[in-house]
Amino acid sequence: MKIAILGSSGYLGSAYLQVKAPPGIRLVPAYRSLVNYHDPFVLREFLRSEQIKGVINCAGFTGKPNVDACEDSKELCFKMNVELPETIAKVCFDEKRTLYQIGSGCIYQGNPDAANPDKGYKEEDVPNFSFEHPPCSFYSGTKAEMEKRIKDTPGVSIFRLRMPFSSAKDDRNLLWKLSRYPKLIEASNSLSFLNEFISVSLKMVAAQTPSGIYNLTNPGVAKNSQIVQLLIDKGIRSSEIAYFSSTSEAHSVMRAPRSSCILDSTKIAALGFPLSDVHETLLLCISKMRT
Repeated sequence: MKIAILGSSGYLGSAYLQVKAPPGIRLVPAYRSLVNYHDPFVLREFLRSEQIKGVINCAGFTGKPNVDACEDSKELCFKMNVELPETIAKVCFDEKRTLYQIGSGCIYQGNPDAANPDKGYKEEDVPNFSFEHPPCSFYSGTKAEMEKRIKDTPGVSIFRLRMPFSSAKDDRNLLWKLSRYPKLIEASNSLSFLNEFISVSLKMVAAQTPSGIYNLTNPGVAKNSQIVQLLIDKGIRSSEIAYFSSTSEAHSVMRAPRSSCILDSTKIAALGFPLSDVHETLLLCISKMRT
């Protein structure tokens, strides 16, 4: 079964192409320079000529060096994160292909139950860090808007990624960021080990998991201070880090507010696709960074 990877030259798309796909799955790269998947006619012809059965859309706009850049490129951000997935979803529906859209957990803020700080948002919970529930970053707003527009399209699944980390020295890797940031705000989050996110999502594609929204985050809650201390202990970060005294102080030096949230990943575990404990995978990745 051929599965196209849209956005193959990007951070996530290129990572998909580096893994060994499950038996029965063949990943087909779709570079925008060769396949203009923004054009529905070109995309439709590509799906037909290559006999593509499913699409994993990794194309999107996150901004560099961070989501603050989205505040200056709102038109492009909306086009890439909302209008493009809408176009792809419509083409896939018309062509009877399955779409696996990469989503984000940044559409939530906090946790749904103050009495249970480790309890996370489930897939069916309404986003509370979105255009409809401000304030939010423009990036988060587009990811929530995308979900609203395509989630009920037959054959569409959304795989939510949350603050991806790995052992790679890459500016998109959370661990690499935290090894260099001079100042942070203390926050608790759900995270996604990138390698496991990709391997589990491909297993779900191979198993033809029912369409829907899925939180692909590693179980457990990680604090920024815990991660930074691991980086220091393992010799990845040589200095201590300063912390903002409050959220308002942090936001005073940021263009856009940031999401800090906990997601519930029991849905995929119940389907037979559990992810490893977040603290175990953090330690594993940081140890590899040292070597």
